[in-house]
Amino acid sequence: MFSLSPAFGILGILYAVFTVVLAGLAVYALVLAIIFLRLRIAELKRAARAGDS
Repeated sequence: MFSLSPAFGILGILYAVFTVVLAGLAVYALVLAIIFLRLRIAELKRAARAGDS
């Protein structure tokens, strides 16, 4: 009998792998966005300081 629960069988394993990969990509994108924003803010601060003098 086929179980609809994703916790058993090859479908459950594929579902778990897909979910872990998707979560990993989401964390990776978040880290890249944070790094990019920090660099952009630093660049804007340097430009503001250069414009004042």
